[in-house]
Amino acid sequence: MKIIPSYIYANTQIKGNPSRPVFGNSVSNPTDSSVKEIPNVTPDYNVSAPMPYQFVEDIKLSDDLTAKSYKLANGQKVVIVPKDGTTVVKSYVNTGSMNEPDNLRGISHYIEHNLFNGSEALGDDVFFDEVNKMGAGTNASTSFSVTDYYISSNLLDDKDLETKIKLHAGMLQSPKFLLDKLEKEKKIVNSEINMCLSDDENIGYTETVKNLFNVKSSSLDLVAGSTDNITALTRDDVVNYFNNNYYPANMTTVITGEVDPDETMKLVSKYFTSKKIPAQNRHYEKMTPTENPVRRDIISQKSDGAASIFLGFAGPENSNAKDKVHMRALSVLLGTLSNSKMSSLERKYSTEINISPERLGTKPDDKSMTLIEAEVKDDYVEVFLKDLYEKLSSLAQTPPTEDELTAVKLKMKKGREEVLESSFALNSNIGQSFLNNNLDYLKNYNEYIDKMTAKDIQNIAKKYLDLNKVALTVVHPSNVKADDIQTHYNSASNLSFTGLNKKVPLDSSKVKEYRMPNNFSIVMNDVNSNTVEYRFEIAQKDWTPKKAAVADILSEMLAYSGTQNKSLDDLSSKFDVLGASARVLANQYGIHISANFPSENAKESLDLFREKIQTPDLSEEMFKQALQRCEDYYLTSEASAYDNFGKAMFKGMPLSITVEDKQKSLSDITLEDIKTFYNDVLNSGQGQVVVSGPFTKNPELKQTVFDEISKFNNVQPKDITLSKTYSPVEKTEVHTTEYKKNQAQIIEGFKFPYARNVKDSVCLSLLNDILGGSPSSRLFSDLRESRHLAYSVYSDFDAVDDFGVMYLEIGTTTENQETGETSFDNIKKSIEGFNENIKKITTEKVSEEELDAAKKALKTIILSPWEMNGAKTTILEDCARNPYGVEYVNKKLEIIDSITPEDILNTAKNVFSSKPIYSIAATKASLDANKEFLDTLVSEKKNS
Repeated sequence: MKIIPSYIYANTQIKGNPSRPVFGNSVSNPTDSSVKEIPNVTPDYNVSAPMPYQFVEDIKLSDDLTAKSYKLANGQKVVIVPKDGTTVVKSYVNTGSMNEPDNLRGISHYIEHNLFNGSEALGDDVFFDEVNKMGAGTNASTSFSVTDYYISSNLLDDKDLETKIKLHAGMLQSPKFLLDKLEKEKKIVNSEINMCLSDDENIGYTETVKNLFNVKSSSLDLVAGSTDNITALTRDDVVNYFNNNYYPANMTTVITGEVDPDETMKLVSKYFTSKKIPAQNRHYEKMTPTENPVRRDIISQKSDGAASIFLGFAGPENSNAKDKVHMRALSVLLGTLSNSKMSSLERKYSTEINISPERLGTKPDDKSMTLIEAEVKDDYVEVFLKDLYEKLSSLAQTPPTEDELTAVKLKMKKGREEVLESSFALNSNIGQSFLNNNLDYLKNYNEYIDKMTAKDIQNIAKKYLDLNKVALTVVHPSNVKADDIQTHYNSASNLSFTGLNKKVPLDSSKVKEYRMPNNFSIVMNDVNSNTVEYRFEIAQKDWTPKKAAVADILSEMLAYSGTQNKSLDDLSSKFDVLGASARVLANQYGIHISANFPSENAKESLDLFREKIQTPDLSEEMFKQALQRCEDYYLTSEASAYDNFGKAMFKGMPLSITVEDKQKSLSDITLEDIKTFYNDVLNSGQGQVVVSGPFTKNPELKQTVFDEISKFNNVQPKDITLSKTYSPVEKTEVHTTEYKKNQAQIIEGFKFPYARNVKDSVCLSLLNDILGGSPSSRLFSDLRESRHLAYSVYSDFDAVDDFGVMYLEIGTTTENQETGETSFDNIKKSIEGFNENIKKITTEKVSEEELDAAKKALKTIILSPWEMNGAKTTILEDCARNPYGVEYVNKKLEIIDSITPEDILNTAKNVFSSKPIYSIAATKASLDANKEFLDTLVSEKKNS
């Protein structure tokens, strides 16, 4: 068994033994003479005549939702779904990294970036600015087989929909590909590639795909490609690839939201007028699934955390609806149920096991991939794999029980219901189905579920989780030696592995607030969905210091133990049979439940939640298990600039507690400490419950909630006054942390008094959007677009008690060991860029145009979540703690238009009036090279 450190790989085949990127996938270097060079084709710009179209069919999604399917004469498919909520215009181009020759690896992702840089239709205007004027959000992503683009917002002005479609069509049909923009984007994309190569997940994911389908590529990331490839791209490369892949018959546009299908389709035909067809045969990666198990072990040089494990299996063909539904059921059985097949492994190894499908090829008959992913301590790798393989093998031998089958079906139908609520999720679901030529998945999803048997799930496990044809990748942390891996493998070798313009977000007439005799506050929100969203908490108003890891240990005990009368497996099985999902956790203030369940099962579900809170299993055995899980989490946690930032900014508060603090406290914590904290919360906490459910359709639900909450003991009366904890930062602080990643993480933060009145809240949100909260923000436009310092740069703010914290963050490349490049001065350039932007926004009024765009963006942020009942419930939970009550979001929306540039200037002066706190995580060489500059930050601020 050969182990190659530093991201150099060796094939290791272990017969019978074990051993993500949204943004691209791979294509081999074409050596076949049948792959012809694509000629330079001039794009067809600005065809003025509307494109004829025909109606194809209505697709019934539910009793309330129908998707209308059309086809333009140029071959482009269009689907329109009128529904309440955010309006999303999104196009799916059936191309990705599996359509790239290896010498062009990364070109799909590079083109995705460049389509935002100007089109013939846009003229001299800037795409992000035009989108921002509508208060809309926009983005794109590239994967192995799809490149998609969207513009999303609430329709706040009459012309918003037409503007969206015009901008969207222009970027997809007539990009300019100006040379200066192409060169500018190379720096940004290369920064993103460096960021990806710092992430073990991307390395492991890519290696798994390569080995599973015998893909030959020199790129460490199949979607992002390599910096050498991107640097070498010419304009001809870009135009040729674009013309051969971005043609109408290779695209599907889906529009979901508050639209009229007929009027919307007229707009689509007006702007999507391209008649382009590909000039040459497209490139398709040859994907041949492995016939043998393949294992690769990689030693990362970027991480000291846990080992990352990836198992890849060849899954159903893109167009195989029935197998895809059954594969989804198998994934639910494995990892989504409360008492899933993987639950015991997750508890045993202190990990989360994720199971996800990946579309790899662009043809309907291309195989998909099923990926199983986990992180564990490196010492656990081999024994974890043994247990995991045994679990997977058992699926093919033993069908699920009737209770498990019932639970799986309930979970899948509930998931489908949630997809239908969300414009964005629904849009993606439709787009993928059309790309896959798999409308059966859309039309008959529930029918497949109803007909599905336990034997079907067993058979799908046999068919697609074949351990004799698995690609296994293990990415080990840098502190592991090849000999260690070999030793652990040998020690386990004897183990057997079997193969809206006036719209308000909240209809307050549907929300009722109650105060129970036991002092619980209850908010009930009447919705049409049959699924009840439930939020429960008992929390102390003010934080009391305690041993650092106490809350984490209690949280682990609540999450991964049963009650005094039921084991965790029994409890989880009951949740599954009821179709209930529940997350129980503790933090430094109290205990929380986030749950949902079918309304007809309300009483039984609420009984179980109450039992979980009132009679948890706080035994010595559960304590020891939770202690070990916490220790495992802490040992595998990676360094972050936020550690020092939190410690400095939130002194004496829970947010100042670092992972290191928690780790050190473990040896001093006893079970009695846990019980004391638990009892303190129940005795001195305040109680709040927020429920979104079908109270009109199911009148008994209201009384059921009252009856269940009345069974809790008295809690403290509700008190929402702000605790007085603000103290100004009197002097500049600079904190540094060493780590091994290519990119430095830089945070600059400011602390300010914050009373949380509606106007202050709105002004802060608008200030943040203008400064760094959007793709048209100043930080994005300056540090990313103009100075090319980073792929990722933004600002944000948090509120704690009576103060707020505004922070600016950037990830900038300082050195790349793979390519030998060094840019140590990017740390200095980034911080100077931060401070130049801070100075400008605190001395000059923002423009009316900037402010208007930020206002529209904030309106969209406020309005958009309300289509999802889970999001409604979470927002109401926050509002209930606010002096304005549940009307808080409505009041925010009302006041937005009254804010002036002078209000933003005054807000900026308040926010940035204190001394800053800097926190930088970077390599030792990067920090050493910047020591003199970082020292001047403290002295300069002292003298100012």
